[in-house]
Amino acid sequence: MNSTKLGAEKPRKRATRPRGDVRRRRILEVAVDLFGARGFNDVGIAEIAAEVGITPAGLLHHFPTKAALLLAVLQERELRVEQTLTRYLEEKDDFITAFLQILEDNEKSPGLVQLFAVLSAESLSSTHPGHTWFVSRYEDTISSAAAHLSTMIDASALPPGVSTETIARWMHGLADGLRIQWLLNPGSLNRHETVAQFAALLRPYLKNPSALDS
Repeated sequence: MNSTKLGAEKPRKRATRPRGDVRRRRILEVAVDLFGARGFNDVGIAEIAAEVGITPAGLLHHFPTKAALLLAVLQERELRVEQTLTRYLEEKDDFITAFLQILEDNEKSPGLVQLFAVLSAESLSSTHPGHTWFVSRYEDTISSAAAHLSTMIDASALPPGVSTETIARWMHGLADGLRIQWLLNPGSLNRHETVAQFAALLRPYLKNPSALDS
């Protein structure tokens, strides 16, 4: 009798999970749109829930706090970037080209670009729930970029005081600054092409100068 009862429960449990996953995905999508448009501080749980078509309690069933929702949004975006970078690196072992390709991809999703810009600016405050995440994210991103660049760049040929970490910070700093300019005036520049022009200046320091040709 017990085995029959367990067997009857399993299909119902599997059937309800996809609906929960779809609902969770929808919450994340709406949060991305609203956080990207107005920032974290000016958007409430009730507004997100109303847009999704559920109650605030229903939203909190998936994300127990607004801060937890923000963290999930940030983690989701970063996971997508990491997966894309890995794929490009597998296709061609060239970090600079992969980095530029991600910038070009991002331009096709201005909402996500705006989300990151708004939240990263808000998180400058140490009390912002995304502050620690952004600090750790930049440390990890720069460290990873420097490691990849070290396989491409002849560090002994660099000017005194310049390292692959320096170049990694330049590349990300340039991309971040151009992101703000592009969001404010989309027609004023092409972000990935501008960063590509900077990358071309690195050619004399590459172990394989033809790496950026293809």
